[in-house]
Amino acid sequence: MLPLINKVMKPYTYLVKHKPTGLVYYGFRSANAVDPEQDLWNKYYTSSPGVKQLIEQDGIEAFDVQIRKTFNTQEQAVAWETKVLRRMRVLESDRWINQNIAGYVIPTAESNAKISAYHKGKPKTEEHKRKIAERNKGQDRPWAIHNLPKDTSGENNGMFNKKHTLETKRKISEAKQGSTPWNVGVPISEEQKQAISVANRGRKMDPADVARRAAAQRGAKRPTKTCPHCGTVVAANTYARWHGDRCKNQ
Repeated sequence: MLPLINKVMKPYTYLVKHKPTGLVYYGFRSANAVDPEQDLWNKYYTSSPGVKQLIEQDGIEAFDVQIRKTFNTQEQAVAWETKVLRRMRVLESDRWINQNIAGYVIPTAESNAKISAYHKGKPKTEEHKRKIAERNKGQDRPWAIHNLPKDTSGENNGMFNKKHTLETKRKISEAKQGSTPWNVGVPISEEQKQAISVANRGRKMDPADVARRAAAQRGAKRPTKTCPHCGTVVAANTYARWHGDRCKNQ
């Protein structure tokens, strides 16, 4: 908890606007030994490097300044500043000079890109992995497996009524190129076969889907293959079922 302020001091929040650009800065002040009206823009010109740079560039006359609210404690001033900056969506706007909220640095797209580029391709050390594991231990995160619904069909599925963009599809395709599926060479057990059979028993395709697929295929020439054993010309997608290595005439 932040300490109470001496009676001589009067914590306050303020708004500074740079008139030539329209950029604004909202902050709080608690170390003032005089009244806010005598302090702001007379003795105190904010702690913002961005504001100070603009002052050096255009002078203090290039700003409009306002004292917005006064408080009894520094804690109250910090809480109010945080509330205002979050409500004004400082993180999403380019008109704010603020670089932090209550001391927490506001990441920009540029800074995030630099951090990502720095760490890209660098494997984590075992010590780093251990620290991450210890920090996350006991955390009940909403995406943890025990918090996910057991039935992920329909509206419970995270992709319900959503579609991947072409860019996302391209990235997924590139990521999977050259990789071997986990079930290649893994035989299906009789129990699995039975479960698949039971699940599909009695299922019928929606007539609308049947009509849509038929319309898509109508008039299209499907690729064909000729069996070297019997000479039959068949659709390429059914060739492996009855011809080639399975042809009865080989």
